[in-house]
Amino acid sequence: MPKKSPVFMVFIASSLFGFTAILTKLLIATITPVGVLAFRFMFLILTFPIILQLLGKTSFKELISVNKEEFKHFFVLSFLLVADMVLFFQALYYIDVNKAILLFLTYPIMSLLLAHLFLKERITFTDITATLLSLLGVAVMFLNKINIKSDAFLGEAMVLLSALLWAGYIVMNRYSVTTSHYKKTYWIFLLNSAMLLPLFFAYGKPATFFNVTLYHLALLLIISIFSTLIPYTLLSYTAPYVKSSTSSIVLLLGPIIGVFLSFIVLKETPQIKIIFGGLLILISAFISTYSIERLFLVSKNFAKRIKTILFGY
Repeated sequence: MPKKSPVFMVFIASSLFGFTAILTKLLIATITPVGVLAFRFMFLILTFPIILQLLGKTSFKELISVNKEEFKHFFVLSFLLVADMVLFFQALYYIDVNKAILLFLTYPIMSLLLAHLFLKERITFTDITATLLSLLGVAVMFLNKINIKSDAFLGEAMVLLSALLWAGYIVMNRYSVTTSHYKKTYWIFLLNSAMLLPLFFAYGKPATFFNVTLYHLALLLIISIFSTLIPYTLLSYTAPYVKSSTSSIVLLLGPIIGVFLSFIVLKETPQIKIIFGGLLILISAFISTYSIERLFLVSKNFAKRIKTILFGY
């Protein structure tokens, strides 16, 4: 595999994740967040094996065969993912999409610490610089924005907890017990559905699906394919090749896209501090991918090249 292609795939996944919050916000006035999630993963467990068969990637038997160690690993990943998504999307009842996405941006520092504690990943100068830069961007965005005494504190707490769970998912996904990313992805979809369906029938108000129109169905299909199937497959595939600390910062692109979509779709007015903070985070994503050390080396070599052209030595 080309050296840069895994990181590029993470960028694609991150971009697609940027549409999830907006699409869900458009749906939850009619369908509960748990209902939206249940539909997404039920759709995927039915279509994903068919797509793989058509592409000739694996057989259904190979897809569902799993040993005890793999099952435990997939179960933990699914639990983290389901808990993260339920908390985040449920929080949209209490706070704006804009605020939820921005608060969620605290997850990179959580991922960095978890990776160091559990995976013993070395914290490099690039990791520290990129993380501090991303946190500075978050601080700029959240200037005078969080009030822990407000009624929205419950929603804010839910998003913070979801950010911690997402960081745990990123780190846990780095620890692979299978060589088949297709199997891992399918079992995560399968276990997610198994966890979400009881929640849906108990708390998700199943009767709301009788109010679904073609417009809602189209949104459900878009979010199932482009904001679930494709990005999670890419993340599963790239996990062995990309450091979890790097992935966590590259994935910041998704929330930034979500913020700007909230300006366009939900007609929220962008503020200078949000634009500036988002720019800082995008810069941090770039340097975490290319590394400060390599940037210095490229700059040094470029300067030498110019010197040779101009002066002949």
